Amino acid sequence: MKHSMIVIAAALLSGPVFAQEVTTSLATSRPANNALELTLGFGYAQGFGDIGSSARSLTDLSSAGGELSLGVGYRINPEFMIGVYGSGAKYATGDFTNGADIWTATAGVQANYHFLPAADFDPWVGLGTGWRGHWISHGGTDSRHGWDIGKLTLGVDYRVSSEFAVAPYLGVGVTTFLTQELASQQRFQNISSPTANVWLFGGIQGRFDLFGSGGPSVKLASN
Repeated sequence: MKHSMIVIAAALLSGPVFAQEVTTSLATSRPANNALELTLGFGYAQGFGDIGSSARSLTDLSSAGGELSLGVGYRINPEFMIGVYGSGAKYATGDFTNGADIWTATAGVQANYHFLPAADFDPWVGLGTGWRGHWISHGGTDSRHGWDIGKLTLGVDYRVSSEFAVAPYLGVGVTTFLTQELASQQRFQNISSPTANVWLFGGIQGRFDLFGSGGPSVKLASN
């Protein structure tokens, strides 16, 4: 009888401890809300299509390259973010640019919409517009500048914590170059009959949401 009472008492005492362990193991997080958002990504980029009637095509001038992207924004609520973006890329040479260094850079404004901000896996879509520059250095430098008419990006965040998520992404942008200064020229001139060209990009990025307030909790793990 005494032995049975000891066993029952031990079970009753261990109950709260076990419940505490289960509660502790349910690591919770909250979707970003009213937060400063920083993103940093790295991946592939490549341009396709014509520049204008008096210029070689992008595929003649360059091939695939590596791109580094950066974003800064304000997460208005768990679904919406507005902010600015920038990127820099270095490309391999094309058929007519052997030995050249080829670079692009972009800067602009963007907005993102998150479909499932309270889930572990959160698909999102981003839209942006801004400026693009393109440089080819081969003794002198050919410099072109234009309008990133539209940039569409798709990704899926995996939320590691309240402050950090990692995401693969894919995107496409449409650009038209409007002005250029070739190595043989001393001033910028308008590009004759500028056309729209396409830029593909993709990679992986980290998303940091800082100084935000909490929204509904998200269960990240359980045992």
